[in-house]
Amino acid sequence: MSGFWLILQKDLHAEFRKPESVISMVFFGFLLLVILNLAIPLGSEISSETGAGILWVAITFSSILGLNRTMSQEKENRCMDGLLLSPVSIEEFFAAKMVVNVVLMLLAECSIVPLFFILYGDSFFQSLPMLVLVVLLANIGFAAIGTLFSAITAGTSRNEALLPLLFYPLVIPLISITVKVTSMIFQGAVIKDYSSWLYVMLAYGCIFTGLGFLLLGHVVRE
Repeated sequence: MSGFWLILQKDLHAEFRKPESVISMVFFGFLLLVILNLAIPLGSEISSETGAGILWVAITFSSILGLNRTMSQEKENRCMDGLLLSPVSIEEFFAAKMVVNVVLMLLAECSIVPLFFILYGDSFFQSLPMLVLVVLLANIGFAAIGTLFSAITAGTSRNEALLPLLFYPLVIPLISITVKVTSMIFQGAVIKDYSSWLYVMLAYGCIFTGLGFLLLGHVVRE
């Protein structure tokens, strides 16, 4: 696991030294929440379904900004060639990149979720513990798919536009499940009512993580 820790430390150090990705993700998430809040009449209560949809629109669209930078930074100065020549295995490389994406999304969500509660009412705040679990499971799926497709699009000249076109069609099933589960949590449902959906989310993330381990080697060498 030495290669995994080296790449993880390298990427996190680069991001924290110049946190462009996190800042852009947070700003874009804030912007979406504020704009969507303007469409709601002042003083009106929003339903749990609407609140869940708004929250995940902000999280999903802001996450693409961080996912896009995962592999694109490796194009500079032919860093990818150096990584392929190093003794780091492709599995360690994928795992490190995926964990970096999860960390970046969590950092952005630590700002986006509190703003959601401020703008849309603290009545949803009581569901925060289970919401954290849903966010973690969703992040695994987002990071697995985003890391793989970020590697596919990194070698193209239009990777900023191409990644969303490939990413969103595959995460739509995960987003729909996540919105459904979040809505049930906001309604105060007990965990046994939506535990089966949590297993589906976990399976979704595991499947695409496995595909990433299998396919990333072919992708980066092409």
